[in-house]
Amino acid sequence: MESGRTVQLFLIRHGLTQWNAERKYLGHSDIPVNSRSLDDYFPLKNVLHQYGTLKVYSSDLLRCRETAAFLFPSQQVTYDARLRELHFGEWEGRTYEELKHCSIYSSWLDNWESTGPPGGETGISFQERVSSFLEELLEGELDTAAIVTHGGVIRQIASSFLNTPDFWHISAPFGKAVIINAEEREEGWTCISLSEEPIAGKEHM
Repeated sequence: MESGRTVQLFLIRHGLTQWNAERKYLGHSDIPVNSRSLDDYFPLKNVLHQYGTLKVYSSDLLRCRETAAFLFPSQQVTYDARLRELHFGEWEGRTYEELKHCSIYSSWLDNWESTGPPGGETGISFQERVSSFLEELLEGELDTAAIVTHGGVIRQIASSFLNTPDFWHISAPFGKAVIINAEEREEGWTCISLSEEPIAGKEHM
């Protein structure tokens, strides 16, 4: 069968925040990256520079805006609230240790897609808004784009191309880009390669 259009997406997680370091749930709370966390993104910045000008999209939350500004200082960035992390509601800023004895929390861990944290967002709602962004992106004529976003969004986008329900086992590291090359086929978009940059131990001039 003749292959169709291909796209290359660079999925980039925002720099580390204090809540990330403290393993607190961080969804829509708008806090900045740690003051020196973006230093870890210099190797990635060098990699991205090799690809020239990219169309750049970003979550509208501060930690992503700061990361996008660091990586793409001279490029226009399109901010989109659909690229926000899952909204954890009343559990924002709290840890697993603080919540593990709560029955509602335990139920949510087992059924995160169909249920949501108090005052938060269900997994299905999260998946639908991320899918809305991705479908709109793929309907255009872009062949390459960078997306600065959150760990959950990276996992959702990657899992949609991989056609796998194994959401939680998809890597979304700090300081790297998850690179997806996908092809449009009769059955839909399919991942033809998935990699991370920069590669550990690889030097970039």
